[in-house]
Amino acid sequence: MPTKRNTGAFDFSAMMADWPKMGSWPMPTFSNWAFAEREDLMEAKTVAGFQKMGQTMWSHAEQAFSDHMDFVSHRLREDFECAKSLSQSTAPEETMATLQDFYSRMATEYQEHFEKQAAMFRESFSESAAAVEELSETAMESVSELSKAAEESLAEAKPAAKPTATRRKPAATAKS
Repeated sequence: MPTKRNTGAFDFSAMMADWPKMGSWPMPTFSNWAFAEREDLMEAKTVAGFQKMGQTMWSHAEQAFSDHMDFVSHRLREDFECAKSLSQSTAPEETMATLQDFYSRMATEYQEHFEKQAAMFRESFSESAAAVEELSETAMESVSELSKAAEESLAEAKPAAKPTATRRKPAATAKS
């Protein structure tokens, strides 16, 4: 158990006291403000990117499900109408005509529905890919900005080079 005399493993105060003795190893000045502005801007852009991705996904999913449920409802009504028409048919020719018309419209409607769903999927994929690309650009910008901040912080930590005084050679004295 750590005490005042016996510090724990995560006591950095002793280590920080030894840093000036470590020689030329540069210790950046990690002030709280060194990264703050850049960090806040990058965080805001990143969060906005993730929100846009989520919003895009949910809006497209909602649209696809809504369209599909409308289609299913329409098809169920058509199925019941077909069954109702078949129950009222009196001749085999009338039954065959009803079934032929029903299956023909059904095939056409299914094809149109799947084409519409495929178009929605392509649109969703394109918008999602654009959102991912924006997020990727934000990540690259974040890396660039934070590396600039780290370089600036490192430059602040390096001691300023002392100007070297040039010595003048003493004037040559004439030997007699």
